[in-house]
Amino acid sequence: MARFLSTEPVLLNLPTAISVLPERGSMIRAHSVLSSPGGGYLGMVAVSRMDVETGMLSMLGTGPNSFMIRRDLKRNGVKILTNEAIGDIGVAIQLVEDGGDTTVIISSGVEADLSIDQVKQVELLEGDVLLVHGSAIGEGEAGEQFASWVAGIEDFVKVVLAPSPLIDQIDPNLWEPMLRRADILTMNKRETSLLPKMLKLTESAPELEDLLKPDCIQVTRLGSDGCKYRIGDVEKELPAFQTKSVDTTGVGSVHVAVMCGALARGQSIDDALFMANAAGAVMVSHTYAFPVPSMREIADLMTFGVEGSGAPS
Repeated sequence: MARFLSTEPVLLNLPTAISVLPERGSMIRAHSVLSSPGGGYLGMVAVSRMDVETGMLSMLGTGPNSFMIRRDLKRNGVKILTNEAIGDIGVAIQLVEDGGDTTVIISSGVEADLSIDQVKQVELLEGDVLLVHGSAIGEGEAGEQFASWVAGIEDFVKVVLAPSPLIDQIDPNLWEPMLRRADILTMNKRETSLLPKMLKLTESAPELEDLLKPDCIQVTRLGSDGCKYRIGDVEKELPAFQTKSVDTTGVGSVHVAVMCGALARGQSIDDALFMANAAGAVMVSHTYAFPVPSMREIADLMTFGVEGSGAPS
């Protein structure tokens, strides 16, 4: 079985439950505030629980938050493939409204200083599924080096590009080399709308379709409507599993990672997205991002889910 390798940074989440986002300059009471590992942690643990060998290409530090997460990742079978850096990981303040919508404020830590030399020291093997995550892309020369590394990855590795909610804060010129290499491009509705606009900000102003390989699979995550994918002129929709949305924290990371994990297991894109939809439904059905979906929970939902749950025809 192939490996799943993730560049998505790990952060410390501070999920804060509120009724609604406050007006500027006002003060509100939170229902609760917790702390838990987040970011790439959620997807990596979910994939490791699928019995897929999982490796972390992001950075952890020497601080207490990194120590806690390093211990927890190892306990969940995730291999940390980079060396630690002096300092600690960043913090994500998540404002979770009663309807489940989440607004995130990130304060970066050592994960923002990912050295390309750290990444290059990891040998990529035939069949590996590599998640290239937008939140791992640095600024200036670091970002250029990262994009150049992605562009040069051998064809025997499946490259999954997930621009992330930070898409509009990344140098537009970095997208072209990575898009040309992507085997799968996965975005939510907001990112799908923004990426063409980001490309127009570059000197060459290319069209997205002109950059992608003919066989690149374009996945669009549609939230409560499930997801769809397109290969060339062929498009297919996979509806969501019917569940009450309590909290959307981490659902994007888990959906992307579980899709990658299923592909590493040799499953088709239909089956991979079917499983990802199930994992997403498990995630949104409970408060905050924990517990991370187990393979048993995902399998039960795929097997016993309600009619019209998103099973590929």
